[in-house]
Amino acid sequence: MVPRAARLALILLAGGAAAGCVTSGEGNAMRADITRLSERVETLEKRGAEAEVQTERLRKILDEATALLSRNNADVGTRVQKAEMDLGALSGKIEEAKHLLEQLQKQQSDDTARLTALEQGQAKIVDRVAPAMAEDKETLWRQAQERMTGGMREDARRFFRGYIQRFPQDPRTPQAHIEIGRSYGLEGKQTQAVAEYNRVLEAFPKSAEVPEAMWLMAQAYIDLKFCRDATALLQDLGRRYPKSPRANEAKTRLKDVQKLLRDKKACI
Repeated sequence: MVPRAARLALILLAGGAAAGCVTSGEGNAMRADITRLSERVETLEKRGAEAEVQTERLRKILDEATALLSRNNADVGTRVQKAEMDLGALSGKIEEAKHLLEQLQKQQSDDTARLTALEQGQAKIVDRVAPAMAEDKETLWRQAQERMTGGMREDARRFFRGYIQRFPQDPRTPQAHIEIGRSYGLEGKQTQAVAEYNRVLEAFPKSAEVPEAMWLMAQAYIDLKFCRDATALLQDLGRRYPKSPRANEAKTRLKDVQKLLRDKKACI
């Protein structure tokens, strides 16, 4: 195949020949023009070829970028969809938990209302059949202790509570809570006992009865199989009240609790 530059030269020569004879000087000039023109044509052809190569490379790069973008968009879409599904599942669990909490709160409210009504009814019955409480502080305290000693624990609790209500700031009020807790403990009602001991710790944190309340609460925890709570309480007792008579007992009791901790049936 004849190159484009050669074809162009032949065309120009043919044109010159068709026009008539030329001199040698004119022929040389024509050949020089044809040579320059051929060189320019070849240069343009090379540049065109290079441009086609660059265009092809750019096309490949663009295709690869388009494919990568498509894959990324697909991955992002998948992740977003999964996140939306997870969020929907989480929202469902939250709604379920809220519903369960509402049910528990309603049940607790109903139980509290029934318990209040029961206590009020019991109080009315007791008021009718039980002896009246003394107005005098010393007499009322003695009445409560006599009933506790005599095994009339329900009556004793009523008198001790009466003492607490009438003399809330009296130095013996923390001891009244402890006596109520002990009466519950003797009946095996350790949960109620813990609540009374805890009232001493919260309402009378500086009273002399605090070490005794901590000791008795730890014993109740052990009975409830809450060995770790008992351990923490006994350790706190020994650390905060090292001079208390209960401090040494707490150290000994801690050893017993450590043994209980190894027994899955003895501790929760």
